[in-house]
Amino acid sequence: MRRLEVARVRAACQQASWCNVLNHLAGDLLAAALDRPGRHVACPIHGGVHGDGFRLFADVETTGGGICATCGAFPDGFALLQWLFGWSFPQTLERVAEVLRLDPDQGACALAWATPAISGQHRVTPPRRQGSSATLKRLWSQALAADHPDAGALQRYLAGRGLEGADFGPDALRLHPALPYWHRDAQRRPVLRGHFPAMLALVRAPSGAPISLHRTYLQTHGQGKAPVAAPRKLLPAIAGRSLRGSAVRLMPAGESLGIAEGLETALAASALSAMPVWACLSATLLARFVPPKGVRHLTLWVDKDRSGAGERAAAALRDRLTPQLAVTLRIPADPIPADMTSLDWADLWQSRAAGCAA
Repeated sequence: MRRLEVARVRAACQQASWCNVLNHLAGDLLAAALDRPGRHVACPIHGGVHGDGFRLFADVETTGGGICATCGAFPDGFALLQWLFGWSFPQTLERVAEVLRLDPDQGACALAWATPAISGQHRVTPPRRQGSSATLKRLWSQALAADHPDAGALQRYLAGRGLEGADFGPDALRLHPALPYWHRDAQRRPVLRGHFPAMLALVRAPSGAPISLHRTYLQTHGQGKAPVAAPRKLLPAIAGRSLRGSAVRLMPAGESLGIAEGLETALAASALSAMPVWACLSATLLARFVPPKGVRHLTLWVDKDRSGAGERAAAALRDRLTPQLAVTLRIPADPIPADMTSLDWADLWQSRAAGCAA
């Protein structure tokens, strides 16, 4: 961890405005409070009736502090962020310095991404039909690297799928400690159902540019997916862009590359074969995949499902790409269990890992 002087980071926060720093690191949790500094709102941790319990101090621009009638007082932004995310003080100092682009050896700093003035402009809103680069960058920057000491929920989730120690790059998967979960009610109105840790996967266009985020909402301690209606969600593509040809590039590609539908399936296929495998996230996107330059052999790790959608998508992609490169289909040979609608390589890998553990 870098050596950072607390006084200098604090001064930089005041210069940039603590509101902007809090908005960048915890905007989804503090949206209502940032919208009404000095006024009471529901606690971002335990909820409660709106308008009762938590407020940011009136001088939050310079202090960054707030107070909850139940959880206690947090005199500055460092204490507030420690409470929100469970970070240690050194971790909090490091995250704040990263947001400010504060170099330990230099005095200059600037927000990593420009944020609007807070007053009256920041509200918790559901994802839009078209995504934005700012939303993608903000959520990704709020997330922790998979090997971070506080990313235990992600590590335990992968371990529960038999993927402990799975190979993927540092810019592929991260853990968001408290991501808002939106769901539509009977009248199709978006309703905020709560905050959960979430595995974020960076989706890249054929050019390699980030275009979307895939979110897997997890239980608090990572023991499986969150108890919500749709624990897997894909953020809308950045406005004006298409998801056609995109994938989660879990590791660098070589002359040989594999692709699969799901993230866990791709990680399992890579563990089985020792080849790099990317995740397309759905049968539809798998059929539309565009391989990067330099790939000479593509292996399709196909889901076997009762509808046949996975096999049809893989066959369509093979027929489209065969004139350009060699394509191999790998389909599970085992029958689909009677109590399941599909069988994929992640299921087989998990069964194998469970058998080895026994």
